[in-house]
Amino acid sequence: MGVPTESQKTVLLVDDEERDRNTIRQILQGDGYTVLVADSYQHAYGEFESNRDVVDLLIADIALPDGSGCELALAIRNQKPDIRVIFVCGHFGAQACRFYGLDVTDLQCIRKPFASQELARRVLQVLAAAEPFPRLYVKKTLASGVSA
Repeated sequence: MGVPTESQKTVLLVDDEERDRNTIRQILQGDGYTVLVADSYQHAYGEFESNRDVVDLLIADIALPDGSGCELALAIRNQKPDIRVIFVCGHFGAQACRFYGLDVTDLQCIRKPFASQELARRVLQVLAAAEPFPRLYVKKTLASGVSA
């Protein structure tokens, strides 16, 4: 069995903004991906639990009404260590995930608004990346007890 093609890949998409969710879903489906859609942390985690064996990629908005996309990614990673992740954000970018101990690269974080070609390119790159999940890092504590 060879490497799965895009049409054999399943994306779990979570974004609380309906317009953004629909736009991203349409782009992904147009590129041949199967897309599972959720509007919150809890809904997304339930979708993942029901489809754990087929989910290849999580695309998660960082800011969700009932948690964060970073927390969701960590929870899913505990169940599926080889999950691929792209974070969608409006303002803070990759540095927002550092709070949760994730070392997110620019590749793994896409800022709104973005062009459909940019999303398509990122999805292909993340799916092909050698390292599936953003690296975890340990926060350094300064002598005064303040986190760095």
